[in-house]
Amino acid sequence: MKNNVRGLIFHLIIILIVFIMALLINLSDSLIEIIYGNIIFRTILSLIPIFLYYNFGKAMSKRGSKNLDFFTGNIVFLIAVVLLVFAFLGLKSDVFNTPVAGTMWRFPLDFFLMPQLYIFQMYNIGYNMFTALLAAILPGFLYGVSIKRSRAKILKKKRLMKLRQIRSRRRR
Repeated sequence: MKNNVRGLIFHLIIILIVFIMALLINLSDSLIEIIYGNIIFRTILSLIPIFLYYNFGKAMSKRGSKNLDFFTGNIVFLIAVVLLVFAFLGLKSDVFNTPVAGTMWRFPLDFFLMPQLYIFQMYNIGYNMFTALLAAILPGFLYGVSIKRSRAKILKKKRLMKLRQIRSRRRR
């Protein structure tokens, strides 16, 4: 549960970072044209949240079971599903026909999934049930990849240290 709470806190920090970044970009029409009109800048902007999730994942605890690494974002996924159900209750089948944050029923979901939806909006990827679930799963997946890679590095360092100890003992 410790990693799930950390994952949620990191997710909220990433939402704040992406929100401020988008706010600053959208202050100027010329900046909007330059950044959103160029595939290189859009790619860089797309990689920023992914980079943040991956690097925040390195701060997760590696003491738990290896099998639970990809379940680190459980709480983010569960909150997104609850917010999706809330949006469905209010809008029924029109939930994905309204613009992003177009109604108060969908605003909490859209704000909670903002880093992923921001990427989808930049590439004109349609917002539907599949992309909403993908957006909800993405943080946990990136946290899991980061934890797995961090574990691999830790194990590699331990093996190298053990090998060095064995070699130093042989030399004596």
